[in-house]
Amino acid sequence: MGNARTKSVSCSAHCPHNTGTRLRRFRFGGRRMLRGVPITRVNQVWSTDITYIRLHGGFISLMAVMDWFSRYVLSWAVSITMDVGFCLEALEHALGVATPEIFNSDQGAQFTSLEFTGRLAAAGIQISMDYNVPRKLDRSLR
Repeated sequence: MGNARTKSVSCSAHCPHNTGTRLRRFRFGGRRMLRGVPITRVNQVWSTDITYIRLHGGFISLMAVMDWFSRYVLSWAVSITMDVGFCLEALEHALGVATPEIFNSDQGAQFTSLEFTGRLAAAGIQISMDYNVPRKLDRSLR
């Protein structure tokens, strides 16, 4: 039984809200270009994401570029930092193999940086940004 003196208390954080997503959506239009688009050929859509690998002394970041149709990993890079440099390295290696029509990623800072998006734009690649790239790809693998 509850105590008659117990009150419900509403708590909220007293810190600035993350405006990064809103700013990135404004810059790219928040485009989710892949909604309802059938993936029917190689180099139609590539995607990327970063994952963390635990090591004895800490973590490293692994970034991979993957073709959605063939499910082939085109390139990858690892880094002990989360800067955009290793992401650009993997992107350049993948672009040395072929060029996609659409490049899909989440809205991480590395993928929304001017260097990364500028490289995609310079190659004439359409940029699609979504919130849950890995989950979407996982569903397509089933």
